[in-house]
Amino acid sequence: MKYLNMFLLAAVILLVPSCEGLFTTKPEAQLVQVYLKYGFNNELNTFEKTLQKDLVADGIVKTSFWFTAEEQNAILEKANKINFFSLPDTLKYVSHNKLTEKIFPDPGPQILRIKTPTQDKTVLWTYPSSDNPRMKDLLEINKFIQSLIEAKPAYKKLPPRRGGYI
Repeated sequence: MKYLNMFLLAAVILLVPSCEGLFTTKPEAQLVQVYLKYGFNNELNTFEKTLQKDLVADGIVKTSFWFTAEEQNAILEKANKINFFSLPDTLKYVSHNKLTEKIFPDPGPQILRIKTPTQDKTVLWTYPSSDNPRMKDLLEINKFIQSLIEAKPAYKKLPPRRGGYI
């Protein structure tokens, strides 16, 4: 029995260093970096590996956040599919009827920046959405990135939003 305990202890000592990756989560290299300001105070910043969630009545909460290599590739694939890097820098709304097309409160400008080792593009837009036909493409990638954010365990661990903007 004494030898069995010594064998088990030696096995544990030898296996623990090889299991280190199972217990710690280290960020992957962010070759596709994303900054996304959406909603009122929601902000993804993989340049700084952070995510800020707007809890409305309870303020904001910030946590560590990054995308896996697979998620980065999916974002880049989506960006290339919609020709994100050729979008105008600003998509402004041209209102035809200012009374019926206002959003209150105004969430302010929304921003999406995607940087790769060879490209860097920032697009700013406002709500309601623009008459520009490229706005559909921009909103598509915006929703795609938000779906990636909301599917991650780091996001799911954050407290729920309480209240809303009127």
